[in-house]
Amino acid sequence: MEEQKTKRKKNKIGYFFLTLALMSTLALFGGSIYKGVQEGIELENLIILLLSTVFVIFFIFTAVIAGRKGKNTTLLASITLIIMNCFELALQFNLINMPNQKLENFTSKSLTEVVKYAEKNNIELTQIYEYSDMIEEYKIIGQNIESGTNLKKVKKLTVAVSEGANPDKEVIIPNMLTWSDEAVIKFVKENNLNNVEVEFTESAKLKNTVIEQEGTGNRKRSDLLKLTFSLGEKEEITDTKLIDLTNKSKFEAEFWLKQHAISYEIEKDFSSKVKRDYTVKQSEKPGILVKPNETKIKLTISKGPKIKVPDLKKMSMTELTEWIIKNKLKIEFTDQYDDKIKDNHVIKANYNKGDIIEQKTLISITLSKGKLKMPKLNTLDEIKSWAEKYGISYQEEYEFDSLVKKGEIIKTSHKEGETIKNGETIIITISQGKKTKVPRLTGLKKQEVIKKLKEADLNYNFVYEDNEKIEKDTVIAQSMKEGSEVSENTTITITLSTGKKKTNANNTGYVAPNKNQEKPNNNNTNNNNNNTNNNTNNTQPTCKEKTYTVGSSLRNVFMNNEGYSAMSNALYSYFASNYPNVKISVIGVADTGMSADQYVSGIKPGSKITSCNTTPYTISIAK
Repeated sequence: MEEQKTKRKKNKIGYFFLTLALMSTLALFGGSIYKGVQEGIELENLIILLLSTVFVIFFIFTAVIAGRKGKNTTLLASITLIIMNCFELALQFNLINMPNQKLENFTSKSLTEVVKYAEKNNIELTQIYEYSDMIEEYKIIGQNIESGTNLKKVKKLTVAVSEGANPDKEVIIPNMLTWSDEAVIKFVKENNLNNVEVEFTESAKLKNTVIEQEGTGNRKRSDLLKLTFSLGEKEEITDTKLIDLTNKSKFEAEFWLKQHAISYEIEKDFSSKVKRDYTVKQSEKPGILVKPNETKIKLTISKGPKIKVPDLKKMSMTELTEWIIKNKLKIEFTDQYDDKIKDNHVIKANYNKGDIIEQKTLISITLSKGKLKMPKLNTLDEIKSWAEKYGISYQEEYEFDSLVKKGEIIKTSHKEGETIKNGETIIITISQGKKTKVPRLTGLKKQEVIKKLKEADLNYNFVYEDNEKIEKDTVIAQSMKEGSEVSENTTITITLSTGKKKTNANNTGYVAPNKNQEKPNNNNTNNNNNNTNNNTNNTQPTCKEKTYTVGSSLRNVFMNNEGYSAMSNALYSYFASNYPNVKISVIGVADTGMSADQYVSGIKPGSKITSCNTTPYTISIAK
């Protein structure tokens, strides 16, 4: 009995550790999926992770079925598996750091080394190119993150890559008069001067010395330096043996030919053996006697090797960098999100497979940043700014919503964290606020209208129109039709009748002024009481200029009004309410092929307008 109890106890310990192993495996699987969603996970890694998890689950169930057989081995395997899973989880969530995982110092190292390092350690690498007299071309000048930084904290790295000597760097050009040819050539090489023009002319001065100079003092390497050397006197200019000019720089070869008054012409060709801007061949063999100003030598200058462009879209970042450096090309990178192209792979290039190019050609590469995920954005301005930055098209839609304030976002077509595919449009649904219905107002008196519109949470604006058939202060028309669904606090323009016109007692035919010509205060009592004040104070207040951007709420005016007259009144009312002292003119356009009241041209949402304008802004609508 005691022996059986001991066996059961041992089995329970084994099962406990097997359970822990299963739980830690599932935790590792879940944690890896979570990290993958946050940072991106490749399909092949997901498959390997899934298969490993399934294997562990089968192992655990096999150990349970086996029971006591191999129980010690099962126990050790379970403990090892638990430790391994816990260690991997701790690494994933940066709970522990392995020793020696520090960022390297890349100064003077090749760009290829840095690219390989970045790919290996999942670091987003940015390259910027700078001139350097000290650092060889395509080697690293510096980095934006200090070496020795914990590698776990490095997600992005920028390195400055040398483009070689700066062709426009300023150098001090001394007075070279009387300098020998050797001294000049040495100075040109040491200071990387790249725009030196030399001439030789007959002179009584010492042969092969500088007799004239154009350009001294602080000058760019690319600025023209013109030097004239002495050929000596006429009798000193004699036949000379042609030297071997191959593998000499273009500057040195031209210098020697001019120095001996030998005519020449230059052509350029590709060469895989002679470096760029050096002589590949000459038309006459070395050693022959050449006559000054008679024999003409043809020089072939190397363009470097002929470079055939591979399929750049199939190359990794490392392969691309190695190809650029090997062929001494210049490169510029841009990047964009692409849901079909893997991160750090080429989306497009300015040269296609099979194109022939030469050294120093600029290769423009657009690299993929992988899938673009919808970020958390709270306002319409934030979404617009983000969309414009990444070239994402967006569309605004409007809905009534009693819970979301007018002008705020109700929802977007893509949820936070969701992938935005190439060419997709983000639909932004914006609240128009709480919905209300426009009541029937035609035929009602002014006070009744005010009461009804207040009950409907609508604003109002009154205008008058001559009408002798309808009683004074009775509604003739409303800018929005009965039953229209609009946002709370929308302004409706109400047209009231002026009633019958009055004549004076002597029947002189005098007609009372049209109330439309009165100031925009329709309270007749106040106007009558204040006549004296108005007559004694005719000075108008100075208009203060202010600039506005026409809001998207203008669309509501076009959506909620029908007919030319109603639309025209509504537009005047809208601008009077929202943009004080801004003059507008509504123009009806016939024969547009559009239904009446449709927008044709003129100011619209987003237009800039200024108050106190002397020339009215126009809005053309179909008539």
